[in-house]
Amino acid sequence: MKKIHILFICAVMAILAAGLIRTAAFPKEINHYENRYANQWPAFTEAGYLDGTYQDGVDAALMDQIPLAEPMKVLYNRANSAFLKTALDAARDLAGIEGERYVDFNGLRLFGDDYLTYWPRSVGSVQTELDAKIAALNGTFARHPELDFYLYYIEKDTDLDFETGEKTGLSDYLLAGLNLSRERMGVYSIDSFGQFAEYFYKTDAHWNHEGSLRGYTQLAELLGIREKTLRPTGDAVLVSHSFSGKKAATVAGEGVLTEDFYGYPYDFPAMTVTVDGQPAGDYGQQTAYLQGRADEPVSYGSYYGGDNGETVLSTGTAGRGNILVIGESFDNAVLKLLACHYDNLYSIDLRYYEHSMGKPFDLTAYTREHGITKVLLIGNIDYFIQDTFDPEV
Repeated sequence: MKKIHILFICAVMAILAAGLIRTAAFPKEINHYENRYANQWPAFTEAGYLDGTYQDGVDAALMDQIPLAEPMKVLYNRANSAFLKTALDAARDLAGIEGERYVDFNGLRLFGDDYLTYWPRSVGSVQTELDAKIAALNGTFARHPELDFYLYYIEKDTDLDFETGEKTGLSDYLLAGLNLSRERMGVYSIDSFGQFAEYFYKTDAHWNHEGSLRGYTQLAELLGIREKTLRPTGDAVLVSHSFSGKKAATVAGEGVLTEDFYGYPYDFPAMTVTVDGQPAGDYGQQTAYLQGRADEPVSYGSYYGGDNGETVLSTGTAGRGNILVIGESFDNAVLKLLACHYDNLYSIDLRYYEHSMGKPFDLTAYTREHGITKVLLIGNIDYFIQDTFDPEV
């Protein structure tokens, strides 16, 4: 027994030592489980040590870098959420609770037929951030009369109280404060839970195949695209019975909450793709998944394309103009569709641009260098309350 204790202690010490070595010398850049940059070992400062921020930074780095940290977190969430889901289903049956009520679930909420949802946000809860965004964007609009700006706000579960049917007014507040022609601003409106359920995944934060098609069609009209929009060449194809999106992965782990994943087939024109300055075979793997050739379980990012600092889609045509899309992960599902109507589509995710490209984003220099006159700002409330997404710093 004593030998077992000694071996266990040695194993724990070895893991911790490996974590220290990896954190200090060979840190990983990405926390794939939580889809963010992994915390790195902080630079030591006397002020940071005295106020505790240095120690907090070390703790955060170790939690990300130590071997087996991500698998252990996945296992814990999966076991905890499986138990919670079983208990919740039993409690619902026992109490006769209808599905049209919010039920807390591991940090998120369940509504309807097991849709993981965020809590609705009031204007008051984010007014300071929205006011700052309005001021920043109006400044950018004023400084760049040579650019045609368009803005598309995507409503989702944060913009509507499903129990009462009342909208939060976030999009109205934002659009009312912007010095931009109303014809150049659009809203992907969600007015009922039924509509949300039709266009969004149960387990993921994004719109599904129906929702992205709707978004693309609305964007084509907003942007004044005169060409005929692409339509699916056939019925939606079932890609997977066991899709488990980012919401589920965050609070439940893979396999606890799943759903069907469908994709529409499109006849995309030939395009060349570069990602973060390097040639890429494609953006996303839509064709591979639809044909059953993909070599990994489906995710929103693997199917439509991931969050890159810069993605360039070029059709090889001339005379149709170039467009710059400054957005976040929602636009991944419509980039290839929109690119069909331009010579070049440049997509920028400001969360990753400087890290991926090795320099800060400069709107003036970028649009001049690439002959861009049309700029689309696209995102949901999280995009419009973060200064990270300001086109100019």
